[in-house]
Amino acid sequence: MKINFKQSKLFLYVCFLVFILNIQAAEKPDIIQTKVENPKSVVFIGNSFFYYNNGIHKPTLGMVKANKELGKGHRFRNITINSSSLEWHDIESYVTNERIGSFSITSKNKYKRYDPENYQLAIMMDCSQCPIHPDRKDLFNFYVDEHTNTLKKYGVEPSLLMTWAYKDKPEMTAGLASAYITAGNRNGIMVFPVGLAFQRSQKINPDIELFTPDKRHPSKAGTYLMAAVIYSSIYKVSPIGNSYDYGLGQDIQRRLQETAWETLSYYKGIK
Repeated sequence: MKINFKQSKLFLYVCFLVFILNIQAAEKPDIIQTKVENPKSVVFIGNSFFYYNNGIHKPTLGMVKANKELGKGHRFRNITINSSSLEWHDIESYVTNERIGSFSITSKNKYKRYDPENYQLAIMMDCSQCPIHPDRKDLFNFYVDEHTNTLKKYGVEPSLLMTWAYKDKPEMTAGLASAYITAGNRNGIMVFPVGLAFQRSQKINPDIELFTPDKRHPSKAGTYLMAAVIYSSIYKVSPIGNSYDYGLGQDIQRRLQETAWETLSYYKGIK
């Protein structure tokens, strides 16, 4: 059987990775904030967890715009493939294709051209079980490293978003957190602790439903909680009191804001 160069590279990488993961501490994040200050251009790369409820970029950008101190000119891009893993994404094409984001049709049906997007920050997620599934976890680590190197090559800061456990399988949280933090530490990049925020909210806000009926995808409240964690992590400000109205009601939004901020405070205190 012929083994091509990429297969050989992957095999050697996995052998090395098994050794590294056996000796590397996985529970404490080395990086607790992103490096770029007030990024104006952010790209979200992932799957349906990002595109549910009209996309994670919408509420995150809404919270940014509501904070006048951050200024204007922020442009967020959502690049997702349903059910995808990081293996499916051609990251280099996303950051080199000048046609992406080059125009839009405005709310007044006007054609508007834009300069090419030069992303400052990329936020990646893998499929819901990929970081912990025995058939996928080595590929998760391989492609986190590959995509991180690609993004750095083109001057884009890479980061990861820690996903959440299924509603009926809360035991997934620990494994996902460990896998994402380990990968983040190995690459020296930020991991957004959304999975931990989901876990915390389910304990202190049991009346706020974070899931759709499939017990996997985020409800509107789940997407808002994810956005609050991302917004606060990137822009280093508390989400509590942010005036952006996502249509959940002031009480629910404030409780989710508090949960996001408490989770981040705990996460940063781990170090």
